[in-house]
Amino acid sequence: MKPKPIKKPAQKKPEVSPAITQELPDRLAELEVELRLYPLRPAAERALESVKNPANSVIGIEKVVQFRLGDKVYAAGHTDATYAGSNHTRGVRHIRFYANGISVLDIEGDYEDQQFGSNFRFQNIDLYVPGEWEADFLTLTDAFRLYKSKRRHAFSKKRVAERRRMHRSGAL
Repeated sequence: MKPKPIKKPAQKKPEVSPAITQELPDRLAELEVELRLYPLRPAAERALESVKNPANSVIGIEKVVQFRLGDKVYAAGHTDATYAGSNHTRGVRHIRFYANGISVLDIEGDYEDQQFGSNFRFQNIDLYVPGEWEADFLTLTDAFRLYKSKRRHAFSKKRVAERRRMHRSGAL
């Protein structure tokens, strides 16, 4: 009698977090940078018209920008823990999104402050609480990405027009 071959157990692919598939970490990092400037900007200069009443606030010990989206209150902010000896230019950043004062999304990553701003590299999701806030969050970040795309396209058109003008005038 022939022995039965031993089969290796099939390895299952690790589950992908819904937060990753919806690009929530990238969206949150982009949105938080934009919202940080809103309390200082006049309403006409804000990219997101749906964001109402942006104000600096504090949740726990974290400084956040709190805002209204329809009848709901949201906030976004970050905290930094710098590396020893880095002169406060490098460290770990936690970026959080709050719905009604409760943290629903918390991402962590490395940051490095440079001359023209801060670079953030996402590492992991520390907290993700699925809920009604996701639809508003996705709508808000989609609107912001569309705004950035239109602005970039308008800038490209101006640059091409200026190059043509310079070429015709013989300056190039």
